[in-house]
Amino acid sequence: MSNMAFGIWSRWCNTSDEKPTNLMEMITSLVAVFAVILFLWNLKSWRKIVPPLPPGPRGLPIIGYLPFLGTHLRVYGPIYKLWLGNKLCVVVSSPSLAKELVRDQDIIFANRDLITVISDGNDTAYIPYGPEWRKL
Repeated sequence: MSNMAFGIWSRWCNTSDEKPTNLMEMITSLVAVFAVILFLWNLKSWRKIVPPLPPGPRGLPIIGYLPFLGTHLRVYGPIYKLWLGNKLCVVVSSPSLAKELVRDQDIIFANRDLITVISDGNDTAYIPYGPEWRKL
């Protein structure tokens, strides 16, 4: 094992009596090491970007959240998450919290889901909040 490590080290430092290392081999090794470091860095930073979701009930296989839409949701407070099909929905059930979201935080929640199949996502109902939306 130590002979192999010494052999690799000697190739990089060119301390042995062998022919000098191939420049392409050296560049390929450096690019591979750099790519692995970059991948790990992006993986680490990606995990930090995803914010935690509010709590919510666990859905059942076929009927989903239907049994939990009644009185059981009081356990999770005024804001909770539900999966409706493959769409994640955050439900706000408190009038005061809904008022704060609609009035005070309206710019943050003004965007709509883009449906790219219909008009490349530029339909009037699905245009994101911005300069084009203000022109309407």
